[in-house]
Amino acid sequence: MATASGGKVTALAADFVQRVAAGITTALTGKAPDWFGPSEPITGVAPEGTAGRQFDYGTGVNLNNTPRQGELYGFAVMRALADSSDLLRVIIERRKDQIVRMDWVIKVKDKAGTVGDESATPDPRCDLVEEFFRFPDREHDWATWLRMLLEDLLVIDAPTVYPRKTRGGELYSLDPIDGATIKRVLDIYGRTPMGDEVAYQQILKGMPAVDYTFDELFYLPRNPRTHKVYGYSPVEQIINIISLALNRQTYQTSYYTHGSTPDLIFEVPAEWSSEQTQQFSDWWNNLLSGNLQERRRTQFVPKGAKPIDTKEKALTDQADEWIARVACFAFGISPHGFVKEVNRATAETAQQASQSEGLAPLMMWVKSMMDRIICVYFGSDLEFIWQSDEMVSPKDQADIDVKYVTAKILTEDEVRSKRFGLGALPVKAEITEDPSVDDEQSQDKREKFSKAKKSVSPINRDRVVIKDATAALQEQLQSFFEMESELLAQDLIAAIQTEMLGKATDNDGLIGKILNTLSFGRWQTLVDGLKSTLQVVSLDGVNEAFFQVGVNPDTIDDALSLANQKAIDYAADRAAELVGMQWKNGELVENPNPTYSITESTRDMLRGKVSQAMEEGWSNDKLTSEIKADYSFSAERAASIAQTETAIADVEGNMATYEETDLVESKQWLAAPGCCPKCAALDGVIVPLNDYFVPGSFRKNAPLHPHCRCDVLPVLKD
Repeated sequence: MATASGGKVTALAADFVQRVAAGITTALTGKAPDWFGPSEPITGVAPEGTAGRQFDYGTGVNLNNTPRQGELYGFAVMRALADSSDLLRVIIERRKDQIVRMDWVIKVKDKAGTVGDESATPDPRCDLVEEFFRFPDREHDWATWLRMLLEDLLVIDAPTVYPRKTRGGELYSLDPIDGATIKRVLDIYGRTPMGDEVAYQQILKGMPAVDYTFDELFYLPRNPRTHKVYGYSPVEQIINIISLALNRQTYQTSYYTHGSTPDLIFEVPAEWSSEQTQQFSDWWNNLLSGNLQERRRTQFVPKGAKPIDTKEKALTDQADEWIARVACFAFGISPHGFVKEVNRATAETAQQASQSEGLAPLMMWVKSMMDRIICVYFGSDLEFIWQSDEMVSPKDQADIDVKYVTAKILTEDEVRSKRFGLGALPVKAEITEDPSVDDEQSQDKREKFSKAKKSVSPINRDRVVIKDATAALQEQLQSFFEMESELLAQDLIAAIQTEMLGKATDNDGLIGKILNTLSFGRWQTLVDGLKSTLQVVSLDGVNEAFFQVGVNPDTIDDALSLANQKAIDYAADRAAELVGMQWKNGELVENPNPTYSITESTRDMLRGKVSQAMEEGWSNDKLTSEIKADYSFSAERAASIAQTETAIADVEGNMATYEETDLVESKQWLAAPGCCPKCAALDGVIVPLNDYFVPGSFRKNAPLHPHCRCDVLPVLKD
């Protein structure tokens, strides 16, 4: 191509230009071009300081004057659903009931890494804080105050507390505020502003009425999410299920209020005229409408008048159970009150599981809220502690505590403080080695202790562990007796009918044959509970006996281990023996000589009832009522068994310790005040450790009979 000056320009090929450009780019950036590569990202356009934004909130979000504006469901909708659904309201109120009835204490925090347990140290501030929280807002008590917060937590997930202060700046009260009136304010990072900036606004009459900083309001949602401004309540999580439940509820109500199908239709003969049909209809309705006596009489109608029953089955089906299960699951409530139970054991297991799974998160939230308030206004070294826990029965908790102490995970004082809010135990004297004695010449600790000489005092037989175990065992037995009395009566009646005795005269052979058909198999279900409870008591008896003779069990692991094993073996054997069984090769088998069992005494009672029924000609209902009302299935018997067996297990644990310490050479009877003449005659009697106080008795030690409160003291070696 010619130029104006007469020169010639040669055009470069396009691919050549691209290669040169690519080479220059590679030289400048150090990056070779990719074939169909991803390309370099567009450079960020946000100004410095934008990094760390929580989520992509709407522009001008703080200008909204309605909490939850732009969300699919507002606070008002969720509250309306919770109030309209009978099922949902019952679940919410039940969950609130379970939380507010639990006890709590304020304790000093136990510092990690320290030897002592600071929480066991009394602090007067704890009493002051507890007194304040008895009426947190100066108007409502603790339970009512917490119920208001739990309502906003479960329905809208916006529980809010306003710390009202005195003119001097001290905390005066903690006032609940309707969380639906609180609008969150976001900073540039999408988070709650700190310091003196406005963090919350209270919307009243559609206008921002009051500004709050972060420190001026406790806004405590339990389930916030990174991409949302507000929390996510259980009600919102199942809002579609609730809508379905309300539609079914409306349908069921309409069936009774606006239904058009009558309960009964008569198909009359075809030759009847409309007037005859109307006359028959009027006669029938006038005869029976509102007349209950006439409805019970036999009615005669013309031939060909055929009734058609249009009544449907109950207006509930599996959909209602499914709705109830989903709703209960969302709140951690057992659905056993709303659905059909497969069996009692399954229902109880499901109830316990749902209770533990549902209560734990709410308990954690309440503790977190209280710890935050306490930290701000009362001291960061104090904490809120749930004192009672519905998730674990007293029997199971006592078992856990004993195992923790035995395994040296917790000390006795830590258990006393955390479980019961009690102070430390008095320091007990310990026998220590003389440091002047050379290590090579020192004897085994156990031999040294055997040379100790120390006066002993009786063990407290009414300590907390014994009381809790007795109450748990009594509850287990009483519950079983209530169920078993009905079932055993049915088994007995079936056996009588099989033998076709009718009103046969008293015949020991026939009665024995009837009673032999009763297996008492259901009583075996008591073994695990009995074993667990008796084990807790006997192990605690081991521990108490060590301290009684002046020995710290932590210093003689071998003796402690042997004594504990004896206590565990006793609990297992006695639990089986009580229900007429025994352990053989690790399995429960029938005891051929169940002399001292509760099943045999029950069998004796039944023998008397059957004999009396045959003599007096009782009906089946009469026999059933007599069995259910008998002492054998009474609360009094359950209490007597529980008191006696826990007392025996306690002493058996003591005896295991006496045998393993080499400190005790014999034992002495200690009669209780007001005891029976036979026990009183034994007062002060000393016998060898493994001998009987009463030759031929079924027990070597106290107690010798139900309700016996006598005791045994160890006689130490010289």
